[in-house]
This record gives sequence, structure tokens and C-alpha cells, in this order.
Amino acid sequence: MLFTPVFSPLIEIVNLDVTVQMALEDAAIFTSANGVLAAPNGQGRRAYCVGPATTAAAKSRGWSPEQAGTDAKSLLEALKDKRPMQRLFHLSGQHARGEVAGQLTQAGLNVKRVVLYDQRLCDLTEVAINTLRREKRIIVPLFSPRTAAQFVAVAPQTASVHVVAISRAVANALGTAQLASLAVAARPDAQAMSTALNELTKKT
Repeated sequence: MLFTPVFSPLIEIVNLDVTVQMALEDAAIFTSANGVLAAPNGQGRRAYCVGPATTAAAKSRGWSPEQAGTDAKSLLEALKDKRPMQRLFHLSGQHARGEVAGQLTQAGLNVKRVVLYDQRLCDLTEVAINTLRREKRIIVPLFSPRTAAQFVAVAPQTASVHVVAISRAVANALGTAQLASLAVAARPDAQAMSTALNELTKKT
């Protein structure tokens, strides 16, 4: 069976007019590729990153990246264990999970959070709304708790929707929404999401 893709982003990334004052010996923490894109060129500085996609993005932007976990929790564990001595900047969006800077500061590290962009919620497009009203089998990939909650809030119905969530936290954000099915990726990364989507497509 062929599926027709419908693109309807639930958040919009809006860069803020913020200047980052970092010395060359400072290091960055990136919990998403959006943070990398909003940040200045790395100029060879160290960067601690969540996941392979963010790590690759940091490398392409002139940082010397190291993958330090696959989510905020594992990043915190890795940095608490490594205990880097230099000043750290968590370059993030307005809405960031895990209280990374706060928890690392409490653990004795020198960390400052700098908000570089906002993630503004969006409504579904007219095409997406009509598709949800009309189609009987719909697959929706969701990548963050905020987009999951937003989808439930703005979708005209969810009973025919098969959701693929990138993590259990995203799945939990769906609350008590009535769904056709719910699958959670094996790992919180793009490759695992692709695998989960392919498996669900075959079943559906």
C-alpha cells in the first residue's frame, strides 16, 4: 500500500537576537541540532552533544564534538562522570527538557545556559486537518512531548491515527488520547524512528 506524505510542522524554530560570549577554551553543550544551527561557528571548541545527528551537525559547524548520551538523562550522567573543567555553555531553545544547566551546576560543574531560539507552537495545516477527517489509516511521527501535546490539542480526531513516538516521554505526553495504535522507537534517534515507521507501515 502506498502512503501519501502530508507535511504539517507543529513547532516553528525562531532564532533570537542573542550574542554568545565564549572564550576559545570554553565548551558547549548541545541537546539538539537546532541549537547547533542557532549557535555561532565552533572555531574548534569542544562540544558535548546528545545523539549522532546533533554531533554530526556540530562537526559541520566547526565544533570538536563528542557524543555524550542519547538523551538529556544520559548526557547528564556522562558529564557528571567526565567532569570537564572548562566553562560550559548549554546553547539551547526556550523549551528544553532535563534542566541540564541547573543539574550540572548542582553537581559542581561551571555551566551557563544561553537560550538562542524559541520553539513556537503551530496549528495543523488545512491539508493535515482534512486528511485527519477523511482518511481511515494515518501514521503520525512525533519527536517531542510539546509536539505530542499540541497534536492532541489541535487534531480534529485521533481514533484512526497510528502514532510513532521517538521516546516514552513523547508517548506519555499524548495523555489519554484515543489512538489506533502507539509505537515507541527503540532509541531516541532518527534511525530508530525510521525503523519504527517502516515496521508500522508494513503492518498498516
